[in-house]
Amino acid sequence: MNTLTPFLKRNALVIFFVLAYALSWGSYYLLGGPFLFPIMVFLVALSMAAVSGGLDGLKDLASRCLRWRVGLQWYAAALLVPVAIGLIVVALNVLLGAPMPTGTQLGPWYSLFLLFPMALIDAPLWEEAGWRGFALPRFSAGRSPLGNSLLLGVLVAGWHLPIALSEPALTVPYLIGGAASAVLINWVYYNTRGSALLAMLYHSAASTIGGSYFFQMVSGPDFVRLWWLYAAVNCIAAVVVVLVTGPNLRRRQATDAEVATVDYAPEVS
Repeated sequence: MNTLTPFLKRNALVIFFVLAYALSWGSYYLLGGPFLFPIMVFLVALSMAAVSGGLDGLKDLASRCLRWRVGLQWYAAALLVPVAIGLIVVALNVLLGAPMPTGTQLGPWYSLFLLFPMALIDAPLWEEAGWRGFALPRFSAGRSPLGNSLLLGVLVAGWHLPIALSEPALTVPYLIGGAASAVLINWVYYNTRGSALLAMLYHSAASTIGGSYFFQMVSGPDFVRLWWLYAAVNCIAAVVVVLVTGPNLRRRQATDAEVATVDYAPEVS
């Protein structure tokens, strides 16, 4: 055990992703569905935080997941940017021939407030505790925030592969859109002192306006085109953020104290 513990601490990030992939994919194929898919990420994050950092590791994970004292503008960004992206995607799809959503399909406006907590509990709460609560702070400080965001985007997209393959026509846009959205979520994350909570809110808003609401209103070729538009608009939005903020993903240079708060965890290449 004395030999194993340093190994686990030294390779915590790699082990986290190996276990997250293995247990999530295993639960998906062995249990015949995605019910435990995101929960496995949370359980692995919790276990690796305890093994690699003990009580301090668990406190750090909890701190990031509960970090709510950030500027109000970032709450607005986390909630409204994914909504704006969803509305643009739907509008473009209608312009390209998809039927306009009917009043019956839209339902009462307040239904979104009911869908949001359902979306949060369905996946973002569990996933983001792992991706941004545990893993991202352990990415190499030698890479830029943009580089780490792209790497995380690829890893998270790959983790979604079993779900993406369940709809072959949507696999490519689903993965591209997910990878691009990682840059947008991390833009919020890096500007909120590493708040996994704000990442959860962004992810939940995107899932609510997309998967739980508008995306259920079309089918067939219109649905496939919707996902391609989703991928394209997320890519464009990510490029705009990078052009405005640079590879640091912050509009102004972060102070030493802010960098220490976001990236204090041990560096892992």
